[in-house]
Amino acid sequence: MKTFIQACTFAAGALALTLGMASSPAQAASTSPAAAPGATALCKDGTSYSGASKRGACSGHKGVKEWYGAQSAPKPTARAAAPAAPAAPAAGATALCKDGTSYSGASKRGACSGHKGIKEWYGAQSAPQAAARPAAPVARNTAPSANAPAMRQSAPAPMAAGGGAGKVWVNTESKVYHCQGDRWYGKTKNGQYMSESQARSMGARADHGKACS
Repeated sequence: MKTFIQACTFAAGALALTLGMASSPAQAASTSPAAAPGATALCKDGTSYSGASKRGACSGHKGVKEWYGAQSAPKPTARAAAPAAPAAPAAGATALCKDGTSYSGASKRGACSGHKGIKEWYGAQSAPQAAARPAAPVARNTAPSANAPAMRQSAPAPMAAGGGAGKVWVNTESKVYHCQGDRWYGKTKNGQYMSESQARSMGARADHGKACS
């Protein structure tokens, strides 16, 4: 009886040992070491890797077992650089150069030379040029010069003799005849007296178209 009990006990112990050995590999296979917080990879020897590049990861640790990459340790997103505030020109400047210096010359030609050129041109808006004033009119001296010859007024020529009633004075140069009492009657440089009919026959016409008779 005692021998039977010992045999059963030995059998039970062997069965338990067998079951334990069978379950250990399954548990070992199902349980894997956890990666450290922030790690980007788990090496095959159980160590963690936190580098950003997969190349060379887990070197000396049997290689990469699991790669997390950006999921575990995301790369910081590059922030766009804030635009630099434009440089303010100096008071009275006519231009702002590309390197931030101010230019105060009046001419745009050659402005910002040696300063990378012109960025903004203000010109007359910042430093207006003086408006050209019209030249004052030159006063003319209307007084006659002492050396200027005096203007001579031609005196009317004396009336030629031979005129009278019924006769007209014909200006033989202009072919115009004048009636008695007219200011030019008998006083033109070249002329002669004759009747009005004779004057018309020779092609002369009355002064201002007014016949004498």
